[in-house]
Amino acid sequence: MELLLSSKGHQVYTAVNGLAAFNLLQDLTILPDLILLDAQMPVMDGYQFRIEQRKNLRLRDIPVFIMSGDDDILMYQKMDYPQHVLLKPISIQTLLDCVALQ
Repeated sequence: MELLLSSKGHQVYTAVNGLAAFNLLQDLTILPDLILLDAQMPVMDGYQFRIEQRKNLRLRDIPVFIMSGDDDILMYQKMDYPQHVLLKPISIQTLLDCVALQ
């Protein structure tokens, strides 16, 4: 995803887990236009990330696209109503279309 989005001219930041992503976002001077967030990650999963993001006034309004292999019908509610839930495997065109919306 990083290579694909970078090749399309997007600035991409990556993190190995939710805590690393949260810390990275807090350190950025210019916030991203959107967050692609995996639901299942080590250290801090997507659910906990969303809780922390929503508590942080600076980060709370960044649109979030959840990526998950879980087709749980309550995913929107459990993830505090993200912009979109993308079910894995995610097609290249679907990813590009979603990013283009932002």
